[in-house]
Amino acid sequence: MKILILLLFVLSFYSCREATRVDPIIEDERERDTKTKDQNKTSTEEVDWSNPVLIGAASFGNIINVNYQLGQFEELYRLTNSSLKSSLTKQEIINKYRSLPLGFDLDFPINKTEENGTIWLHYAVEINATKKIMRMPIVVEDDTSRLRLLMFEDELNQITSR
Repeated sequence: MKILILLLFVLSFYSCREATRVDPIIEDERERDTKTKDQNKTSTEEVDWSNPVLIGAASFGNIINVNYQLGQFEELYRLTNSSLKSSLTKQEIINKYRSLPLGFDLDFPINKTEENGTIWLHYAVEINATKKIMRMPIVVEDDTSRLRLLMFEDELNQITSR
């Protein structure tokens, strides 16, 4: 009886092993094909920067805030409006970004308004345990949203000083 049980066990073990066998060469080719297709998809997808409310999966304010928190001031300089770039040096603009009282949590904008070519994004923020509304002025230049830094600096100073 013990021999019969042992024989059935070995037979079932052997049959299960044969059923799940996969040829590794074929599997590697399939993985390589799917990887190249995924790479082609990601290289051709472009993000539309002309809509400041939704850029990729974030808003323009979130992008500014994250770059500020990470200390990527070169990227912030790139996202600054061109009229300020022509009137101030690159180092002066980077120093302005460094002195901003920014870095608090932002959600998606609660409102978007436009006046005189400037798009204002309104964010609900909490500063020093006080809920406030922060406005971010943005202008679209060459299909890219850009921050109007001087106006934004004034807005931040107003809401952080109260």
